[in-house]
This record gives sequence, structure tokens and C-alpha cells, in this order.
Amino acid sequence: MVVSIPTPVDTFIVKHTLVKHAHEQIGRVHQMCHLPNNKKGVLIYGKSGEGKTYIAECYAAQFPPVKEVDHIRLPIFTYRFQEAKSKVDDILRLLITELGVQPPIGKVAAGELDKQFRFLIKARSVELIILDEIQQVFPAKQGKIALDMLKYFCALLDTLTCSIVFIGSERAMRLLTFGEVDKTVDDNEQLSRRMLRSVKLHRILPRTQEWVDCINSFLQQISAPQIGIEDKELLDRLYVAYMERSFSTLDGLFMREDMSHIKDRHTLMMRLKANFYIYSQNVNNPFDESEYSYRAIDAAVTHEYQKLKRELKTCL
Repeated sequence: MVVSIPTPVDTFIVKHTLVKHAHEQIGRVHQMCHLPNNKKGVLIYGKSGEGKTYIAECYAAQFPPVKEVDHIRLPIFTYRFQEAKSKVDDILRLLITELGVQPPIGKVAAGELDKQFRFLIKARSVELIILDEIQQVFPAKQGKIALDMLKYFCALLDTLTCSIVFIGSERAMRLLTFGEVDKTVDDNEQLSRRMLRSVKLHRILPRTQEWVDCINSFLQQISAPQIGIEDKELLDRLYVAYMERSFSTLDGLFMREDMSHIKDRHTLMMRLKANFYIYSQNVNNPFDESEYSYRAIDAAVTHEYQKLKRELKTCL
């Protein structure tokens, strides 16, 4: 059986190169779920607020649970680790619970939790597992516990009937580099041998055509008038909002409330101002001109632009 992966629709996904690439890599891994001899995983990583979780949510939304006659089919199983865990059994208990089953209480026989997890993955017809904040469950220090975790992830990729996407901070890259320096991991135990090329996300630069295209993607979804690079103040105010939580902030501004009545810039600004108060945690509202002068907005965006340019130059 070959999984049919939908082509990304004309949303923000096709307007931001890195986000589109991350989406495509998730799709490629998803398509491999029924290829036992050629199955791969992928790591999507970056600093907090770069849109990693939002990309995963948008991808998973394309494959909602399906109610069958005797069970619910779960094409994509997503779990976000909220706290640090260092033992495989602790992780399995969390995953089993998320799949809707109470794991055994107390000490269990070796392999029992793994057996239950695999049974549930198969019973729910899971095609893709997305593990978010994966750095939470991979020990910071190299040692036996970290090696056991690495081996288990390798075993899952080798033997599960589904593929795996790992999402995390820059620290998550240790999944792929573990043991390289001191050669404590055999080649066959390297997770990197089982992975597609990782995707590192970073912020969109302000005052670029890519930023304009990104905003117009959201405006298109709410059938609002498009804007151009000349709409500098509005684009800058949106960017200050975006600096808080990236695409999650933009989703709150544009997609959570009824925006069907937006026909001009004034109405758009008023709605953005209201939505920011609802969905943002920041005290100062960039769409409230009495709180945030354009002079302050301009200074904030200029500073962010210069900082990002330096960071990108360092990465090259």
C-alpha cells in the first residue's frame, strides 16, 4: 500500500522556502511507512518559536482520525514531550497513555511495554509518528542511558510499520551526532543512517519579498486584499507580532476569529489589534498605535533584521 500524500495547498507552506521543505520532508517520510527496506525518519529542528510545532500540526491536520466500524484509525500519531524523561519505559508509558490505553502499573517484564506500544500502533493503523520536543527525552550527557535511547529509536525505525518524524530544538541534533567524537556507537547503531537530511528552521527576514508572500498567504485564506512591499508599516507591525511565537502568532491573528468582513486596511488593523489581545501574551500591542509608535516598531524590526542577517551569515 502506498500512502497518497496531498500536495501542499497554496498557504504559508508554499510561501516560505524552509517551511515548504520541512513539510515536503515530512511527506517523504510518511510515504515510506510501508517500505520496510527503505524506511527513513527525519529531524526538523531549530530555536524556540521558529514554527516547528506549527508545521507538524498543519501536516497532521491533513490526516484526521477516521472512525471505522470497530475502531478509530489514526493515520498520524503526534506526541509532544512536556517534561524530561530518560528511560525508554517512561517514554513508552506516556505514548501508550496518549494512544488511549492505561499501561501496566508498577514493574513489568522486559519488553512488555514495547510489545503493547507496537500492538497499539498497528491496531490504530498509524502511518506516521511525530515526536515533538524530542530533546526532552534524550539525555544531555553521553552514557548508557542515552545509548539505550538511541538504540531504541533505531529499532523503532527498523521494525515498526510506520515512519517517525522527530521535532526539537537545536539540542536535538545530538540524536544524529551521538558517539561521533569518541566512536562509542557502531555504524549500524547510528540514527543518522536511518534519516533523511534534517531541516533547520530559522525566522523569515523582515522587509523581504518572502515576508510579504507569507503575510499574503494568510490574507488569501481569509479573502482579504493583498498587500505589497510598499505597505511597510503594516508589514513591520505584523513582524513585531510574529517575533513572539512565529507562525503560531500569525495563526492567532488571522485564523482563529471570523475575518470574513475584512475589506480594507483600517478594518484589518482593528481586527488584528483585537486578536492580538486575545491570543498574545505580550503586554504591548503592535497594532495599537497609542501603545506602540511606528518609530518604536521601526527600531525593533531594524534591530531584528540586523541580528538575523548576522546569524545567517555565521551559519554560511
